[in-house]
Parts: sequence; structure tokens; C-alpha cells
Amino acid sequence: MGFKDLVAKLDDVLGDHDKGKSLELEELKRLEEKLVNKQEKYQDRLTSGASEETPAQTEVRLRVVEAQLAKLRELMEEASL
Repeated sequence: MGFKDLVAKLDDVLGDHDKGKSLELEELKRLEEKLVNKQEKYQDRLTSGASEETPAQTEVRLRVVEAQLAKLRELMEEASL
């Protein structure tokens, strides 16, 4: 799943949550796994220096993914209560 798709998917999940819809823990876990994979990928890009984008762009993507992971984990905590 690409970066934009991942961001859009989390936005959809947050929108559903805001509307009061119940969240499926399995779906949240799959999304968490994808975000963790993206986080690792961006960290690797920064350390290796090999990338088709600038380090600044990669850093921004990494920060976005880390913020999304934090919000997702909050949702997962709520869903498991």
C-alpha cells in the first residue's frame, strides 16, 4: 500500500470512529503492521541515503507515519476496552 493510500485509509478509519462506528481490532492490527513497515522503510532510506526523494521528504513521511501510528495505537486501546 502506497503512502497516500495508507494516509487515506487511516483518515477513513478515524472518520468512521468519529461517526460512532465500531472499529474492528483485526483491521486496526493490519493497518498498524503496514504503518510499522512504512516506518522501517523510511528509517532505512534515511540511514542508507539511497532514495528517489530528498532526505527532507523522507523525514516528513516518517513523521507523518509515526504520528499515524500513535493515533492508531490510541484507537486500538479504545477498541480493546
